[in-house]
Amino acid sequence: MTNNEKIACDRCTHACELLAKENIPYEVKKKEIGHINLLFAGKVVMSFWARTGRIIYTVNPRNYNVKPLDSDLDRGIKKCIKVYKGTFKNNGLS
Repeated sequence: MTNNEKIACDRCTHACELLAKENIPYEVKKKEIGHINLLFAGKVVMSFWARTGRIIYTVNPRNYNVKPLDSDLDRGIKKCIKVYKGTFKNNGLS
């Protein structure tokens, strides 16, 4: 295992703990790169990469009346959780 893979695995574990604490459904796609999909109503709606902190929508955010993410500024698991909750859980969708 490379150093980057170890970092990704450690960060992935931490991110999963925080997602579980917030009752956000997720699935780990590839722990060695820290790739996690966040689910809403059984559908993948966001992806998060724990090693880099990158967040992307996998659905059109305009359908949920939110602004698109700024890939340079909107990073990290805490930001990911905040965006998810603001977009899906607290938007009358849960």
